[in-house]
Amino acid sequence: METLWQDFRYGFRMMAKNPGFAAMAILTLALGIGASTAIFSVIDGVLLNPFPYAHTDRLVVLEIDDADQSGDNGARSGVTAEEFHEYAEKNQVFDRVAGYTGADLLYTTSEGTERFNGQLMAPGTFEAMGVAPLLGRAITAEDYKPGAPPVFVLRYKAWKGRFNGDPNVLNKVFVLNGTARTLVGIMPPRFGWYDADLWIPKTPHRGLSTAFAGLPERWFMLGRLKPGVSMAQAATDLTGIVN
Repeated sequence: METLWQDFRYGFRMMAKNPGFAAMAILTLALGIGASTAIFSVIDGVLLNPFPYAHTDRLVVLEIDDADQSGDNGARSGVTAEEFHEYAEKNQVFDRVAGYTGADLLYTTSEGTERFNGQLMAPGTFEAMGVAPLLGRAITAEDYKPGAPPVFVLRYKAWKGRFNGDPNVLNKVFVLNGTARTLVGIMPPRFGWYDADLWIPKTPHRGLSTAFAGLPERWFMLGRLKPGVSMAQAATDLTGIVN
C-alpha cells in the first residue's frame, strides 16, 4: 500500500506540473473507454444477443404456400381464426404457440384523440416470448376469460415518449377505441414486438370477421419448437394439418 500511495503522489505531481497534457490524456482515455463500451453494446445487442425473447433459436413463423396460387403471391403468413385454432390444437411440434394481429387504437382524453399502433395478442403469446415486464405484469391467461376487466401493456418507448416515463400511469384507466382499459404493465426497453406501442389481449374466435370489407381477420402465427424438433419435422407435421 505504501508503494501504491507513492505512485499516486507521483502521478498527482506530474499532473499538477502539466495540467494541459493531463487533461488531454484523461479525455483521450475517457473517449477510448466510451467508444469501447459503445462498440461492445452494439456487438452484444446485434450479434451475441439480438433479441430479448426466450429460446429465439426455436421460434418459427408459419408460412403457407397455397396450391391454387403460383409465384410470389402463393405464400402467405396470415391465417384465419379457424386455421389458427387448427394448427395450434393439432400440431405435435410446438410447446408454445403465439398469435398476433395489428390494430389502430385511438386514445381519447379530455384534450382530444391520439392514435397508437396496437397489437392484439392471442392467449399464450406473452408466455411464449418469455419476457418479464419492467413494471407491473404481463398479459396472463386470466385476461382472456369472459368478463375479465379490459387491460393492456405499454411499450417502453411509448411510455418514455408519451408519458415521460411516469411510473404513476401504471394501473390507470385509458380509453382506447371507446373501451376503458387498465394499464397493467410496461415492457423493458428492448421489447418492441411488431413495433407496436401497446399490446391488448384478444382471443381469435372462429367464424368472426372484424377486418375491412368483410374479409376474415388475419392472424400471424408464431410457434416455439419443442427441444430437439427440426424445421423439417415441423414442416412435415404442419403440412399434414394444412392438407
